[in-house]
Amino acid sequence: MPNGLKLIATDADELGILSAALEGTITSPGEMSFLRAQRSFTLMGSRFMWEEVTRKPLDSELQSRIRSGLLFSDVLSVRSHGISQDFPKEILELLTVGFTENGSTSAEIRLNFAGGGAVSMDVECVNVTLTDTGEAWPTKHKPIHEDDIPLT
Repeated sequence: MPNGLKLIATDADELGILSAALEGTITSPGEMSFLRAQRSFTLMGSRFMWEEVTRKPLDSELQSRIRSGLLFSDVLSVRSHGISQDFPKEILELLTVGFTENGSTSAEIRLNFAGGGAVSMDVECVNVTLTDTGEAWPTKHKPIHEDDIPLT
């Protein structure tokens, strides 16, 4: 794993950095799980390697993706909106990871997907780890969203 990232977020600012690294991650409902007894939520996906965009020429058509795992710890509950567990292979594209503080004892971390789907977690604190696994592979497809301004 020579090119992989391992990032840990323990506050809202660090979660924002993690969100930027995760934009465009491709996953599915079957690659997410909540283990209530362990108070953890995991997500596996194919992450676009944004950190390489700054290292390659702007006109480079080849970028990279890599398999990544996300571990959310200290999770109290999970609920989803617009995501069906009946279709475990449905393709989902992660857009952002949001954070809302709910007083001094809990907070909400929200995974927002293209098309309006979301997974919300009530957490005691921010305790998230991103770990890239395996080797990266080339892709010609850079995630582009409506709010993106094309580079010229």
